[in-house]
Amino acid sequence: MEEVSGLEWVEENKLWAIEDESSILYNLDPETGKILKKKKFAKNKDIEDLLVTDKVAWVLQSNGTLYEVTSPLSKNPKTTEHHFPVKKKRDIEAIVASKTEPYLYIICKACKWDVGPEQASIFKFDLTTKSYDSIPFTALKREDMQPLLKTKRAEPLKIQPSAAAWHPIENLIYILSSSGKWLCITDTDFTPKKVYRLDPRLFKQPEGITFDQKGNMYISNEAQDGNANILKFSYNHP
Repeated sequence: MEEVSGLEWVEENKLWAIEDESSILYNLDPETGKILKKKKFAKNKDIEDLLVTDKVAWVLQSNGTLYEVTSPLSKNPKTTEHHFPVKKKRDIEAIVASKTEPYLYIICKACKWDVGPEQASIFKFDLTTKSYDSIPFTALKREDMQPLLKTKRAEPLKIQPSAAAWHPIENLIYILSSSGKWLCITDTDFTPKKVYRLDPRLFKQPEGITFDQKGNMYISNEAQDGNANILKFSYNHP
């Protein structure tokens, strides 16, 4: 695998992944990264992020289309498409589920209605009605994130998220960006709490993030002048 664009920890010991352009769902060995099983769920598309809820895999395409894959990795998975409500130019790469309400949150990377790299709109997808809201729920904004940086690097943050995941212990949302190399931690309403620059020597092209039940973090890097990898960061309890 060269372009691991999305990761999801499933149940107690399963690590699932998707690869950009292939529309294949992979089950990986969480210790070695070896492919244990794989299954195609759609024709090849620009696939960007993955989450699993109630045994259903939700896969995000860069245009905002959501693929609802039931019985994923079985012999006969069923795929249903749900289309994004806004037809303007868009690039969307991150998805995360609410833990308290039947919603998915879909986060823009570069959408025409946002103010360049200064903000990223967030849309709700209702799991009950299987439909998007037509207007943004909220937005990540540079003006809220930049003051939280504790670094001498003063260049403006590019608010172009590439992945998101819910921390199972902290109940906070972690949002990752390959553009500008940063990690933002927010509350459940997407209010930024902490922002960190990522070392580009370690994070060549960070495109996927997930957590296991113990709070350990996994980040995937697509291959860029080297090999693709998945990095594990052990959780240190406060």
